[in-house]
Amino acid sequence: MLPTFVIGLREGLEAALIVGIIAAFLRKQGRRELLRWVFVGVGSATLLCVAVGITLDRLSQNLPQRQQEGLETVIGALAVGMVTYMVIWMRRHARELKGQLEGMAAGAMAGTSRAGRAMILMAFLAVLREGFETVVFLLAAFNESGSGSAAATGAVLGIVVAIGLGYGIYRGGVHLNLSKFFRATGLVLVLVAAGLVVNALRTAHEAGWLNAGQGGTVDLTWLVHPGSVQSSLLTGMLGVQSKPVFIEVVGWLVYLIPVGLYVAWPPGRSLPKRATSRVLIGAAAVFAVGAVALVLFAPGRPATPAATTAGPVSARVSDRHGDTATVRTQAQSPAVQAVGPAEDFVLTRTGTDTRAGLAADVYAATSTGSASASLPASLGVDRIAALNGGRLPIGLSAASDSTLAATYHDSAVLSVWVEPRTGRVLDLSWTERVTASVTGPGGARFALAGIAAQGHSALPAGVIAAAAAAARPELHDLDRRQAFVAGAWSCGLVAVACGLGALAVAAASQRERRQSRRPVGAPAQSLVAS
Repeated sequence: MLPTFVIGLREGLEAALIVGIIAAFLRKQGRRELLRWVFVGVGSATLLCVAVGITLDRLSQNLPQRQQEGLETVIGALAVGMVTYMVIWMRRHARELKGQLEGMAAGAMAGTSRAGRAMILMAFLAVLREGFETVVFLLAAFNESGSGSAAATGAVLGIVVAIGLGYGIYRGGVHLNLSKFFRATGLVLVLVAAGLVVNALRTAHEAGWLNAGQGGTVDLTWLVHPGSVQSSLLTGMLGVQSKPVFIEVVGWLVYLIPVGLYVAWPPGRSLPKRATSRVLIGAAAVFAVGAVALVLFAPGRPATPAATTAGPVSARVSDRHGDTATVRTQAQSPAVQAVGPAEDFVLTRTGTDTRAGLAADVYAATSTGSASASLPASLGVDRIAALNGGRLPIGLSAASDSTLAATYHDSAVLSVWVEPRTGRVLDLSWTERVTASVTGPGGARFALAGIAAQGHSALPAGVIAAAAAAARPELHDLDRRQAFVAGAWSCGLVAVACGLGALAVAAASQRERRQSRRPVGAPAQSLVAS
């Protein structure tokens, strides 16, 4: 609610200020009859912005899931670009805004016959610009917010307060230090925009557009507990996720640090170039040393997990690629309780599940069992009837002394539960099912509906618990390593940015020194030969 309130307040007040300056100027000039045209422009732009917002929202809802994520990514990127342009533009032009608008209004009034249309156009464009920014920004904030009603309430309250402040400024009863107001709200919007950067990177991955940098960094569920007020504030305002990935951390820092410093720096105060260059060089050195230290002291990768063993059965993942995994384990025939030699099985991922409190990828493969070798090669009519629901298949004789040749279909399904990050096998099961068919006197084959033999085997609960217990410290080591690596990359990127900034400041300082050494009155070097 708070992020959308700030968005509505900031954007609404900008539009209210522009319209208020135009209206106050018209009132001062005694041209109150033109005010109605201003309100026509305001109303037209407002209706158009609402229509655009509803259209984008409906379009997003009607798209398939992956396309929805892609549209949310585009809206988020547009929102970040718009808010960045907005806070930078307002920081540069807030002081001269009133004079520019009054000059434009005076120029429009010079052509009396076209003054009404000019007032409509000025108000329409002013509100349309802020309205489009508000719509895109609010849609991105709604997509990030966990509660649409709270986000909408915050936006409406912000716009209502902005309209009230704008009217108060117009009447002269409210006095705001606009420079400080826009700087403070600009900092809040930069924080919100940094969160939108994170959300856009996440939806881009879910849309299939971004697959780089998806390694985990640190588990912040203790701080950003899903469903709590604290989580809503941290995620909505700062973009802090409970389990951020590397690209999200980098995107958040790369956006927040430079834009936040630019907005927070007092306007009109020049940067001392020599001191700035030294600070940037020092910061680059510190962050570079930090990156190297994080790499050197990062925990090593956990050793290859040991095989999960239960008596004569063991299982180990030897390779994983995409949605397939190669598992080396003993072939089993649980219908006859037989265990064969170890061999490699190629399995396909079928979904996810939990084992002993850990999330696991489930892989499965179907092979031919060995139980049929121990079943009789021919069946009597009594056994055939028993395997066919108590009656003989249509077309077979009911002679009690006849036997028919039998063939079997033996299907064995291997299922393996693998912890996805460590590759450790948490559980394994075999399910075998044998069905039969018989060949009649005329050579016709009759499939029997019943099951000739079946069996199921699985790892004991104690073995599953021990495998999960062995995987937990490995997961902790992986979390620590990823956090160190993410920190090293972040420090390295900041060091590079500081170094480039120092070079830019040094180049600017050198240009100023060259210009100061030029004799007074000396003409600048011309490119045209005399």
